[in-house]
Amino acid sequence: MRKRRTIWKRCVAVGLAAAMCLGLAACGESNDGESNKGMVTVDFLYSGDLTRIEAFKTLVDEFNDTVGPELGVRVKGIPKTASLTDVLAQQLPSNSGPDVFITGDEGFKKYARYLDDLTGHIDQSVLDGVYEQALYRYRYDIQTTTSNADDPLLGLPAYGDAVILYYNKEALENNGIICISVNEEDLDEFNAGTKADNNGKTKADYGITVDVPKKGFYRSLTPFVPAENERDGASWKMPTSDEVLIFNDCIAMNWDEVEDLGLICTKERNPASETQYGFYTEWWFSYGWAVGGDCIEDLSGKGDWTFALAGENPNYIVGEGKTYTGQYTGYEYKENETLDVKDIIQANPEDTISYITDNASYFHYTVNGEEATYRDFSAQIADGTLTELPKIREAFQRFCSLAGIGGLNVCPTPTIFANGGSSLSYFMSGELALLEQQTYHIGTLQNAMPYEWGIAPLPVYKVYTDPTDPNCDTVLVHGADSTFSFGNVICVNDKSQVKEAAYKFVSWVASDGQGVLAENGYQSVRPADVELMLENFDADNPWAIIDCLSTAKAGDWWYMPDTSWIEYWANPLNYEVRNAEMSFEEFLYSYIEQTNEALENYKQ
Repeated sequence: MRKRRTIWKRCVAVGLAAAMCLGLAACGESNDGESNKGMVTVDFLYSGDLTRIEAFKTLVDEFNDTVGPELGVRVKGIPKTASLTDVLAQQLPSNSGPDVFITGDEGFKKYARYLDDLTGHIDQSVLDGVYEQALYRYRYDIQTTTSNADDPLLGLPAYGDAVILYYNKEALENNGIICISVNEEDLDEFNAGTKADNNGKTKADYGITVDVPKKGFYRSLTPFVPAENERDGASWKMPTSDEVLIFNDCIAMNWDEVEDLGLICTKERNPASETQYGFYTEWWFSYGWAVGGDCIEDLSGKGDWTFALAGENPNYIVGEGKTYTGQYTGYEYKENETLDVKDIIQANPEDTISYITDNASYFHYTVNGEEATYRDFSAQIADGTLTELPKIREAFQRFCSLAGIGGLNVCPTPTIFANGGSSLSYFMSGELALLEQQTYHIGTLQNAMPYEWGIAPLPVYKVYTDPTDPNCDTVLVHGADSTFSFGNVICVNDKSQVKEAAYKFVSWVASDGQGVLAENGYQSVRPADVELMLENFDADNPWAIIDCLSTAKAGDWWYMPDTSWIEYWANPLNYEVRNAEMSFEEFLYSYIEQTNEALENYKQ
C-alpha cells in the first residue's frame, strides 16, 4: 500500500552528539576563538525531539553564518532532548540561566516573572509581520493574569505547530467514499471536467457523475441533519448502495458532516466498516470558539475570570463588510469577529458584571447584583451587522455528544488509551478513520503509517440555507475561526547581561528567521512566508496547515500559569462524561464552583 509522501521537504535528522549538551553556561559567557573576538555571545537553550532540535539548530546556524557577524552577535545553541521544566525552574531564579530560551505555550506563563519585557525593544515592523493570533499569546500581566493589547510583551512567536484533521484514506474508500482534493475556487472547473484536482485526477477519473457541491463531505441522498437537541444520531441513516459519497480534503466539514462521516466509519453503526470508530478529538475548541464562547471569561477585562462552558447567553458574529462597536468594552469588532459576553449583556462600562449558579439554570450573569438581561440586537441582525450563533453550552454539549451517555459514540472513549496507548497509535493501527492532532506527528505517520492517509482542515460551524438538500452549499451562518496550535515562544531572561544582543537575535528569529524555517519545510508564523511554505511543503494540501496557522489560537493549557484549574473540570469530563459514567448536566453543575475558586487564586 502506498504511503503518503512527507510534508517536510527537509530531511529531519540530527546526531546524538548534537542533541546532548553539558550544563548551562553563565549568561553572556564568551567563547574562545579568533573569529569570535569582539562579538557578544548569547546562550540559547532549546529542547524537543529530533525534529524540533533540528529546526532550532537551523536557526542558530543561519544566524551565525549571515547576520550575526554584522550585528556583532554570536549565538551559542544549547540543545536538550529532555524537558526544560526542571532545568528552567532551577536556572531562571539564579544568575546562571540562559540568555534566551524557547518554551511551549503551557510553560510560558509559569516563567513569566523571570522574563524580560520586550516592549519597546522590538521594532514595530517585526511585530506587525507575524500573525496577530501568534503574537497576542505572549502578552501577559502577572498581577491581573490578562493578555490585553497593552500588557507586557514577554516573548515572540518562534515556531508554529498547527492542529489539523488526519484521515485514513483507505478506510474511507473501503466504506464507499470517494476522496478528492479540490480547492473551493477550482470546483466549477473540476465539475466541468476541465481541471484535475490536487491528486492529478479529473472528475471522470474518479467516475463521478454528479456535480460536487462546495462541502467537506457530500452524500447525495440523505445527509445527516440531526433534529434539534438530538444527541444520539437517531435520525441518521446508513448510505444506500446508489448513494454518492465524496470527501473533499480541501474544504472544512461542518459539524453535521463530520458526524455523518464518523458514523459511516464506526463499526457499531456500520458493521462493514474496517475502523472501529469514525472520529476522535480530545479538544472542544473548534466547537466552543466557533460560536464565540470559551471555557472561561474575564468579566471585567482585568482578570476576573469565571468558568463559562455552561453559559446560556446568546452569541453573535459580525457580518461580512460590517463593524460593530461594543457598548461595554468600546472595542470595534470587525467582520467575522464574535462579541465578548460583556458586550452582549445589557450593562454600562461602570457596572460590575458577576455570575451566579443554581440548580435551575446552572450559570447566569448579574449586573450590580441584579439579574442580567441581554441586549436587543434585532436591528443589527436585520441589517446584516450581526448574526446570532448557538450558546456555548449548546456547542459544548455537541462536542460531548461525540462520546458519552446518550451520544453518537463515534469517538473512542478515553479508557481505550488508559494503558499507555494514544490517539495517534490508534489511528495508525487502522482502528480510527479521522483524527484531530498536531502536524508535529506528520513525520511519525510518514515513517510508520501502513495505510494511505491525508490531511484536511478542522471541522467548522457552518449552516447551509437548506441543510436537508444534499446539493445546497450556500452558507447561511458561518461561525468564527476556531483553529488552534501548539506554539513555541522565544524569551529573554530578565537576568541576562547581554540583553541588547539578545533582542537582536529574538527579533531576527521572529522575522527573517521565520523565512529560514519556511525554506526548510517548517511552519512560519508570518503571512509573508506563505509562498515559501507552499514551495517547500511537499504535500497535496498545504493550505490545511497554512490556513490554520493564520487563525490559530492557543489552547486552554496557555490560559493560566499552570493547568491545575483545568483539572477540576477536565478530568471528570475526560474520565467520566466521555466514558459514559456521568451525564452532561451532572458534570456542569458539579464542577463550576470548584473551578471558579481555583481561578480566583491566580489573581495577585
